[in-house]
Amino acid sequence: MMRNRRKAREFTLQVLYQADIRDIPPTQALKITLSRYRFTSEIESFSSKLVEGTEKFLPWIDELIKHYAKNWTLERMAVVDRNILRLSIYELLLVKEVPPVVSINEAVEIAKRYGTEDSGKFVNGILDKIRRERAIDSALKWGYLKRKLKSPPLISFINLKDIQKAYLVGGFIRNSLLGRESADLDILIDGANFDLVEKFARYYGKSPVCLSDGLRRVLVRRGCQFDFTLKKSSSLESDLKKRDFTIDALAIDLDHIDNPHLCLVDVKNGLEDLLNKKIALVNERAFDDDPLRMLKAFRLKSQLDFELDDTLAQMIFEKYQLIDKVAKERIREELFIILNTPNSGEHLCHPSVKKLLDRIFNLPPNPDNLCYLEKILNSKENLFTPFKPQVVKYLGEKVGGVTRLFLLKLMSLFLCSSSTERISKSITEALKLGRRQEKLIQKVVSFIPLLDQLKDSSLPSSNVSSFLLEAGEETVETCLLAAVLRREDVDYLQFYSRVLSIFFKKRSLILSPPRLLSGDELMSTFGIKPGPELSSILKKIHQAQISGDVQGRDDAVELVQKILSNSEKNQI
Repeated sequence: MMRNRRKAREFTLQVLYQADIRDIPPTQALKITLSRYRFTSEIESFSSKLVEGTEKFLPWIDELIKHYAKNWTLERMAVVDRNILRLSIYELLLVKEVPPVVSINEAVEIAKRYGTEDSGKFVNGILDKIRRERAIDSALKWGYLKRKLKSPPLISFINLKDIQKAYLVGGFIRNSLLGRESADLDILIDGANFDLVEKFARYYGKSPVCLSDGLRRVLVRRGCQFDFTLKKSSSLESDLKKRDFTIDALAIDLDHIDNPHLCLVDVKNGLEDLLNKKIALVNERAFDDDPLRMLKAFRLKSQLDFELDDTLAQMIFEKYQLIDKVAKERIREELFIILNTPNSGEHLCHPSVKKLLDRIFNLPPNPDNLCYLEKILNSKENLFTPFKPQVVKYLGEKVGGVTRLFLLKLMSLFLCSSSTERISKSITEALKLGRRQEKLIQKVVSFIPLLDQLKDSSLPSSNVSSFLLEAGEETVETCLLAAVLRREDVDYLQFYSRVLSIFFKKRSLILSPPRLLSGDELMSTFGIKPGPELSSILKKIHQAQISGDVQGRDDAVELVQKILSNSEKNQI
């Protein structure tokens, strides 16, 4: 069988060679040859499959050859080499029953026999690169991408667009090739208007959202959105070269989703960078066109755990001042995504992003603080582990549209950089945060010194209760940030852990205590007038509930009597 397949490949090469020099379709050349010579059924069958397949996909195969044959044009290649590559690429990518390594070995042997002295090495180099990036045994998840391309919303769009050209581009392709879930699709439309987008939106009973003159969004369902842009250049390749990073300058013609590994367009070695886990620029004007891309580079770094290309990192270091041109809301959105990753601190230690953050917040960042905070949150074994589920759930709560975790990580980044007032003001102004978020930051940062003053092995219940009452829910952030600042002091860490333990044990009592005595009752029973004294007594009852000194109404009445008696003695 192996010998017959070798003969079939050699025969296919002869047919393709003849078609090439005579400028006729390969299937016509095959028909002519088969009318003159006889072959075994196995040779004829396999050769016909190779010839017909190569002819069918010849435009895409030739594009791949152009892409991977650096410094060579199709016209400059030897006719034998060119056609060995054509039949071998088809077999490598589309003939499933043949292992990729066999396809390459066979091509190399045929090239050595029929080509020049260098043909074997030349063919091997190109096919090996294609195999590494696009074959079934590639580290990239082509099978996963192919399944994702069959999603009902995308198929619906393809059916609606009919003959109009459209391309899937960017992050959806990148994430799918990495085996990562992605529900946001970027579509590039070859047309003069967004009529097709209107049609697609109506199909789902939606209306497109105009994000800018050249951008429309359709939220198909929760967690699935389509962003549409219009092709601006005469060619797809020109449009892709205007994108930011090579790993996002990938495109698939939506008329050919069945064979993405063959038809995917890669204008700047994006597949190679995906395999090498590298973030690199497509063009040097990317940051001038949109300076937010500097922050996006670190967002991708933190999400994908990739490394920045040296040229990219140096360019950020040199152009960091351009970030001044970006709307604060857009900066906040990028930072939210970065800080939402579990190990964001590691990715914010890079000199370029530290310079960028200093420019944004007008404060020097301290990513080591963030790294330690994330170590506390991610570690399976530490002093805070016993109540980790409660901490995680609590930090997932939102305050004015952002999570407590986001605000906590922000505070950890800039703690120790400046005064309490300056930290809260700088963070709030830099990201255009709301009043609730600003007050939370102010409260947490100002309560850290108060917590340290409480540090005593005996833990006086009245003092701790007073602190828990005043700090309220923000006890969590205060303890965690205090632990970050005192991370070398085990005694302090144990103290913060105990305070946090008390908070979670008595959280409902701290935040929503049972009302033992109302203000009206205090006024009517004890003759207390409305004002500071009334508020002070109610607060002391609450503190005593937290410490356990007051269990019920009788205990509360007794405490009030004691407070009033002491007050009278002091007046005397």
